[in-house]
Amino acid sequence: MKKRSLLTVLLFLSFLGKGQSVDYFATLNQPVMWGDARYNSLSGAMTAMSGSFTALAENPAGAGLYRQAAFGSDLSIYSTTTFKKSNAFPTGNAYTLNIGNIGYVGTEPETGLSVFFTYNSDDLFRENLRYNQSGGGSIQQQWLENSNYVVPDDLPWVGPYEDMLYQSYASDRNDTTGEYYSTANLNNTDFAHDLHRTGMKNQWTLGFGSAVNKQLYYGASFKIVHSYEKVTVAHEERYSETTDLTSFDVLDYWDNSGVGISANAGLLYRPTQALRFGLAIDLPQVYSFTQNWDTEMIATRSSVSQLISKAEGYGLRYEWSMLTAPKIKSGLTLVGGRLGLITISHTYIPHRFSAALSREERFLNTIINEELLDQHTLAAGAELRIGPITLRGGSGYTNAFQQGREAQWRRSLGISLHSEGNTFFMSWSQLRQSSQYYPFSGAYTEALAITRQRSILSIGSTWKF
Repeated sequence: MKKRSLLTVLLFLSFLGKGQSVDYFATLNQPVMWGDARYNSLSGAMTAMSGSFTALAENPAGAGLYRQAAFGSDLSIYSTTTFKKSNAFPTGNAYTLNIGNIGYVGTEPETGLSVFFTYNSDDLFRENLRYNQSGGGSIQQQWLENSNYVVPDDLPWVGPYEDMLYQSYASDRNDTTGEYYSTANLNNTDFAHDLHRTGMKNQWTLGFGSAVNKQLYYGASFKIVHSYEKVTVAHEERYSETTDLTSFDVLDYWDNSGVGISANAGLLYRPTQALRFGLAIDLPQVYSFTQNWDTEMIATRSSVSQLISKAEGYGLRYEWSMLTAPKIKSGLTLVGGRLGLITISHTYIPHRFSAALSREERFLNTIINEELLDQHTLAAGAELRIGPITLRGGSGYTNAFQQGREAQWRRSLGISLHSEGNTFFMSWSQLRQSSQYYPFSGAYTEALAITRQRSILSIGSTWKF
């Protein structure tokens, strides 16, 4: 059995280009999903508001409204539950405890300048998914077809899975025709597919806000962004119709970590005490990634010794870079004095401006333009103040901008208690989206129609001094 410890860049790109990378562009282009408790309770509809450290990172002009220094922090409990869309049966759950936000804003009364710093966990990646199928197609079929008419020594240039399939003795080759084949009926396959994912996207923001006059405020900030994920996929196939091959297992593991920089600027216009308009733009984020990947395959055949029917390796450390699209945010807030407020926000993301920067990945830019549409995220929220208690609620909607994913809906609730310059917050927010999940590829296996429900419970406080 041949073993190769290192792939060429071209070989790894064949793995990377099978859909995962487009997900990166879509995911890392998103506005802040989760923030401090007040931000979450209003579903993120805070472009024309202050009073939230996450909102300051989204529109730094809001810092100009502060008249006192303030510090705040938030702790969150996050969960992801995946349901089969056909019967709402759960296929996996994942939970984690997380620091949602830490922020500080300081004011300079003489100049009217406010400087702030905030850390925010923008998004959380937690997922456990199990997909069982009986009598369906095997993932081997696509790799066998790709391998046809290629000599074994050249299989690494076709793809890592194609090569390892042959090296694990899961497939045989007809030397006369040049075709590869299996001794099992690959159209009648039972498999169990498990996916485990952890990670997060977070950012550190340093910015300022100031006033032109009592009606117009402006601000800008610099951001360092970080994203990482670790994914393990275990796929086990069993065959009842076979002359030799009885089972086939694949184990994939990769971790991807990226660091980037960005900046944003914003305006806040307050023509009257009851009306505020907000406008902000996030510049594209430039990311540099390092990705590690390992995989192994094990085939069980009565005619082949188990000592040699395992192919492992293809460990690779790979570096690549990308540019996200800009985000244009606008909002309006109506303030009803001490009674409460109503706020709405809109975020526009032209995903076609996203781009792979590394030369080897630039072929993905055409795929991005084909699979990602312009994104519109709408959010609305309201606050009702009853003495020292404030009740909050919000909702949100994002259009279906990515192939295979439907529109996303959001709903939120919250409550806070104000006492002598200190405010204590609690909020709950939930996102729901339906999509299709394919084990390795949509070419030869049926999709699992799923609905992913992501929820967060946040508890935090803010002190003004």
